Amino acid sequence: MRRWDQPVDPAGPPDLCQDSPLVNFRPIVAVLCLAALPAWGRGDTSHFVDKISCDSGPYGLRLPETYDALRKIGPLKGEKLLREQDFGDYRARYREILFNGLRLVVVTYSNDPGNYKVVSAEIRSPHWKIAGPFRQGAALPPRVGDVDTKSIRSSSTVEFSGDADTVRVRLVGRRASVLTYLCLPD
Repeated sequence: MRRWDQPVDPAGPPDLCQDSPLVNFRPIVAVLCLAALPAWGRGDTSHFVDKISCDSGPYGLRLPETYDALRKIGPLKGEKLLREQDFGDYRARYREILFNGLRLVVVTYSNDPGNYKVVSAEIRSPHWKIAGPFRQGAALPPRVGDVDTKSIRSSSTVEFSGDADTVRVRLVGRRASVLTYLCLPD
């Protein structure tokens, strides 16, 4: 095999690795591979829907008003403090609350102990009917805002984003397998 610093001997046999005209096709192949990337990820899409909100509107979560009532919506499997933030006059406590098929992350405030704000909600069971028109195990509604959901690929992840909040739906066979609300607390 010819080293890179050796001159090419025109009388000798060509080195297939170094002297091949196929080497010139490498940039073309790289460009074609990059062009194919969007087709591979085509199933995962994101749509803007102005009515998406975690705490209000037709797609909002339907949860109790107080933190104590929230903890009683079903048999509590676990609760843990994720982090605490000190704002001087009050403290914000981020907590994870686990139920069977439902995981909530909420923030509570020391200056308003009964109140809470949802940071995220993950629904993995059809038992929980708290997500507006979305149901785990069911098909998406025919329209979400002005998005026709029948054109969405049957096995994909689709996001519906509002001004501050997002609803992520993982579809398996046109049915919602996991619903995730990502919320920006006030």
